[in-house]
Amino acid sequence: MYDVTIIGAGASGVMCALALKEKNKSLKVLLLEKNDKLGKKLSITGNGRCNLGNTNTDISNFNSDSNLSDFKNVLEVDNFDFLNVLDNTDDMESYYDYLIRCGVLITKEKEYLYPYSMQAITVCKSFERYLNYLNVAVKYSYDVVKVTKNKDVFIINDDIKSKVVVVATGGKSYPKTGSTGFGYNVLKSFGHTITDLYPSLTHLKTDYKHIKDLQGVRVNAVTSLSVDGWIEKQEEGQVQFTHDALSGICIFNLSRDVKKYLNENKTVKIKMDLVPDYSGLELQSYIASFSSYKLQDALSCIINNKLAVAIAKELKYTNMLVKELNKNELDGVCFTLKNMYFNITDTGDFNTAQITSGGVKLDEFTKGLESSKCKGLYAVGEVLDVDGKCGGYNLSWAFNSAIIAANDILRRDHEKS
Repeated sequence: MYDVTIIGAGASGVMCALALKEKNKSLKVLLLEKNDKLGKKLSITGNGRCNLGNTNTDISNFNSDSNLSDFKNVLEVDNFDFLNVLDNTDDMESYYDYLIRCGVLITKEKEYLYPYSMQAITVCKSFERYLNYLNVAVKYSYDVVKVTKNKDVFIINDDIKSKVVVVATGGKSYPKTGSTGFGYNVLKSFGHTITDLYPSLTHLKTDYKHIKDLQGVRVNAVTSLSVDGWIEKQEEGQVQFTHDALSGICIFNLSRDVKKYLNENKTVKIKMDLVPDYSGLELQSYIASFSSYKLQDALSCIINNKLAVAIAKELKYTNMLVKELNKNELDGVCFTLKNMYFNITDTGDFNTAQITSGGVKLDEFTKGLESSKCKGLYAVGEVLDVDGKCGGYNLSWAFNSAIIAANDILRRDHEKS
């Protein structure tokens, strides 16, 4: 019989095990992992550098179909400010303290936080060593098929018994790493509600006529998500063009609800201001100064040459000289530079999405992330209906939700004793 069994040895599962055993070394903790090693998804995060967190932890950087403000108040924390303290009343430690103790030194690059080694693999190796040091039992290549409960005892696959179970299975993104969505089935079997699940932090496919010509182009732009003609969100940063899609961090941050909108037959477009530092009038005056240039050559004085050619083609001004355009036509060119639209036809799927939007409803859990439907059942990380923007937010939620649950389990154990 185990005191706590954690399903999933990703970021949240490992952190939960470490937080439990650090505070109570006598606890019998079992970590179950379907892969042959821990942290398979963690090892590819941040392009292999492992973006561990962000110095801006305001709640506006997180999303949920539940009311996050209400949930924050239940947790008794300010702005999801997990950097120094998790719970003002219980004086819980920051997850950075845990990372540093298990051998992960932190460094900062702008607002992004990384391991000092800049290698995700060193984080995984540090976790392995510290789990071994704390004598956490780990079973690899163990596939959980079912979880049931008989009186006060959870039974996993008819062969593992545990007083407490923590579901840390992740969502559905990157299924090749083991994130198949099985955790949703476990929690649903105990009466929990699963919101609609969509791929998020992913590329957006477009039917823009000249998209193949733009493959490999990168531009800095103010980028907006338009839904049925209304601007829903706006991001500023680099956009990357592929042979059939728009990519880059700002596109990822706009992608969260796109699949849902498309399923509702709404018209979704991405609008880009390709020259945010200049007004339309300033651009018009500048372009007009190159009156003897072909339009695409004049535009290439401002933007990437491939984009300049694509815009000239789209407006049917290929090979036209700037001086051959009348005022209205030149106005249209400048309008396009400030308002270039791309019709969106689809998003990347779960194989390419960094995160799953949606999950198990938050309001069905206590402030300690214990199920309100089944005593002793906890959920942490991506399986819950919380997802963040690019920039370390999802890993910080994975780590911190794990610590919140671990502290609640320890509190329960202390009260019983």
